[in-house]
Amino acid sequence: MATASLPEDGELQLGPVRLPAGRRISASYGSGAPVAWITGRDVPGAGRAWAALSQAQPATGLVPVLLSGPGGQPERPWDREEFADPADVGELDSLDVTACLQDLWDDLSDGEDPEADEEFRAYLQEKLGPFWREFPGLAPAEDQPLSAPELEEVLSALPDARIGLVPAGRPADVLPLIGWEGVASWHASALPVAAVLRSWEDRFGARLLEVGLAGIRVLAGRPPRSVRAAQHVAAEHVVFCDECAGRGLTAVSSLATSLIESPVWTFWWD
Repeated sequence: MATASLPEDGELQLGPVRLPAGRRISASYGSGAPVAWITGRDVPGAGRAWAALSQAQPATGLVPVLLSGPGGQPERPWDREEFADPADVGELDSLDVTACLQDLWDDLSDGEDPEADEEFRAYLQEKLGPFWREFPGLAPAEDQPLSAPELEEVLSALPDARIGLVPAGRPADVLPLIGWEGVASWHASALPVAAVLRSWEDRFGARLLEVGLAGIRVLAGRPPRSVRAAQHVAAEHVVFCDECAGRGLTAVSSLATSLIESPVWTFWWD
């Protein structure tokens, strides 16, 4: 990461957004190099500030994220600087998102034969229905964006929050670039997660919105609108993380309902 791209400590005017005093934070689990800049206090109207900073990102090179943490407190991982050294996002070009999600889908069966185990069969039907053992493939891209009123409703509903800035070419690359370690349950690094986020950016206009110790949220600019489309997206979500939607959802059918209800996608890893 080019540390010269990070703002200096102190207050910051970035495009139309005035941010309260902030500071650089470092990879304390690695070399100690700076990985991000974070505000010291909440930003009023954080959702609108995030949107304005996101719009300015092509010019500034800085991707904004809202900061969160356990119990709604961002001390972890942000103030404690619980980050490793940045990963090489150049490796993302060689990662096959379909194959990654396919492998995770296949792992759900864990070598068992659902035809021979009625209880396990019922579990898979409840978790994966209307799909079954075969991964349905990547969900088709959506082309209908959120309307201006829909987007404003989402942004205005977001509470005040601290904001972080990360030098990155695109939002999906933020997690590996800050050495985020919230996915230790099934990955050695955040690179596979970033590969999936890149795919969602391309297909659904889904931008990284919030980062916490073991969870993230994204805002889908082109969310699924029909139940069937939502089911295909939910099939990806159910293997992507441990719990979704901020409500501990772990089944395709319930996840699909949540995707119709809100374009904010929430993920948490145990």
